[in-house]
Amino acid sequence: MASLLLADSRLPVGGYTASGGLEPALLGGLPVHEVPAFIAMRLATVARVEAGTAVVASAAVRHLRAGAPGCTCTQGGDAATAEPVPVPEPAFASEDVAWAWAARNPVAAVRDSSIAQGRAMLRLVHRLRPDGPAAQWLEGLPRPLTARAAVLGAFAGELGLDGASVARVVGYDDVQSVTAAALKLEPLDPVDAVAWTLDSASHLDDLVAACADLVAPYDIPAHSAPQLEAWHAAHAATERKLFRV
Repeated sequence: MASLLLADSRLPVGGYTASGGLEPALLGGLPVHEVPAFIAMRLATVARVEAGTAVVASAAVRHLRAGAPGCTCTQGGDAATAEPVPVPEPAFASEDVAWAWAARNPVAAVRDSSIAQGRAMLRLVHRLRPDGPAAQWLEGLPRPLTARAAVLGAFAGELGLDGASVARVVGYDDVQSVTAAALKLEPLDPVDAVAWTLDSASHLDDLVAACADLVAPYDIPAHSAPQLEAWHAAHAATERKLFRV
């Protein structure tokens, strides 16, 4: 249920504002027939940064969820009278993860879009689980660095998703952002978009294999796509557009 929830495009976190970079790419000259290659490129580069960030955040919150830092953990008996059990602090704070993510996203337009969606995701966390370990861990997240991947990963960790599931949700969402945007930007048969999604399965599996076991900010992949970054930078100055990125 948690995977289905987080992968649902109807989740009120502003996902409709992003095209996965497709609108800038099409405006920059990408032919429509190369959208499947564009999807594969994202899954091999920038989507791995997002997935890796989310997986590391989820690992930190799973640590909390298991009864580590900041929880009122007790040793048997009545919680009102039992002795607290000392537990270790997590190895990495939310700020560590956020800075690692920011260092791997040099384009301001991309960061700004992610931060806007991250704040919407944070609102969801605070509404649904205000006292949970995800909200607790995210308290240290600087407001200018509320990366969507970090917040989503933290919430996924609280909901019990393992690293592979978190990576798959992020990768799948990346694919769906592109294919859904394609139908709004180009006169396509909707079946083509479904076919593109299915054809991306092997690339998504590669992303999951690369990111599923990450546990530290310095483990997050640092892949880049310079042409995509240039398109994003140009798109930020475009006045007529449907998507933020």
